[in-house]
Amino acid sequence: MPRQRVEQYLELIEIARMEEQRQARGLAEVAPESRPFAGGTAGRGEPGQWINYVVGMGMAGPVDEGELDDVIRWYESKGTEARFEVSPFVGDDLLGLLERRGFGVRMFENVFFRELDRSEPVRPVHQAPSDVEIGIVNPSDDAEIREYGAVAMSGFFPPGVEPTEVNYAQVARGVKHPRSVSVVARVGGRIVGAGAMAVNDEVAGLFALSVLPAFRRRGIQQGLIAARLNLAAERGARLACIGSKPGIGTERNVRRMGFALAYAKISMAKAGPGLAAIVG
Repeated sequence: MPRQRVEQYLELIEIARMEEQRQARGLAEVAPESRPFAGGTAGRGEPGQWINYVVGMGMAGPVDEGELDDVIRWYESKGTEARFEVSPFVGDDLLGLLERRGFGVRMFENVFFRELDRSEPVRPVHQAPSDVEIGIVNPSDDAEIREYGAVAMSGFFPPGVEPTEVNYAQVARGVKHPRSVSVVARVGGRIVGAGAMAVNDEVAGLFALSVLPAFRRRGIQQGLIAARLNLAAERGARLACIGSKPGIGTERNVRRMGFALAYAKISMAKAGPGLAAIVG
């Protein structure tokens, strides 16, 4: 699909609905616990785990105040903060409800999109060196999944903070999910870059991309992006989305590879005594 057709026939709000619903469905399927909320999904795991968030809510109509309070208590009962990923297309009522409950902004994220056409393979702008091999993780190989997880999580934890066994178990759940594919870049047999992709109907989401510091600026990230886009197209996706913190290397690379900004969203959370914030 040429890009002009995407822009002509899909309003940005439609792209947001498709991507937010893809995330909501994926969260419901991989979170240890989940529940529907306001058209989206609330996921819950161990305190501090990244899986503790709500996504896709508030885009289909007013949010029930009592239901919102139930979801907040659901998180707090397990000792974790409630975190809501809020798109710019939610109703004003949700923002007001969160504000009155003391929620503040924790993080900004830009969501980019581009069209896919399996007859036109995506290629990196800058080709990685010949010693870099890109391949798919075997979901039946626990050792490979473990190595993949270590690299994939390396870019999401603060310095000095190591992933826990719970984190590794959550990564394994994602790798083994039937609608996802995990991709790695190897140099000399060692995994030095990793990323994942999942398809929901005609939209694919790219996520969990990390490259080890010693191997950055070699075209590896672009190679992993291209590989996942081509796999998504083979699985029937016509649109791909990827989220990025503003101003980092991922954002620059996806722009170089034909992505455009679809929307920006914020993560809102509320601190409280004894409540664990999300790490990673």
